Formats: sequence, C-alpha cells, structure tokens
Amino acid sequence: MATQEVQLNETLAHLKTESETLKTKLEEERAKLHDVELHQVAEKVEALGQFVMKTRRTLKGHGNKVLCMDWCKDKRRIVSSSQDGKVIVWDAFTTNKWRCFCIWFR
Repeated sequence: MATQEVQLNETLAHLKTESETLKTKLEEERAKLHDVELHQVAEKVEALGQFVMKTRRTLKGHGNKVLCMDWCKDKRRIVSSSQDGKVIVWDAFTTNKWRCFCIWFR
C-alpha cells in the first residue's frame, strides 16, 4: 500500500513537471508568432465614436427567427438560416432568393 502511494506521488510529480514544461513551450511558441489574446488587442483599439447603422434592404422569406447569416466567398450572395428549418441563399444585389432549402432535424 505504501509503495503504491509513493509511486502515485512520483507519477503525479512527474506529470506536474511535464505540464509546466509544456506550458513554457506553448508560451515560447506564442511569443514567436506574436500571438495575443483578443482582449489585449481590444484594449489598444480606439473607440469609433458615433456609429450609425441604417437599414438598407429587408430580406423577406423566413417564417421564424433568423439564427445566423454569412456572406458567400463571391461577396454577392448571402446565406441565412432560421428556426423554421429554411436555409436561403440570397442575391445581395437584387435581394432576390437564389436558392431555398428546407432542413428538418429529428
């Protein structure tokens, strides 16, 4: 029983030193990449001041709340999905629906 505790303590000590070594290596690699956390960058950014957003167009087609939306790589189309199970691809220039898919989850 005592030998098992000694082995357990040695293993635990070894794992702690290994974890500290890995932390140090990770910090060194981050420093090489000049990797910083988001909050560190945000502290250095100036405030925008008065920022006014205006609705330019309203896209109608979803029957429920829109969950997410993103631009396609071609910067012409927008993809949106909603709680009603629809995924719609919009032409952002004309505001017309380009494709519409219904997705049902079980």
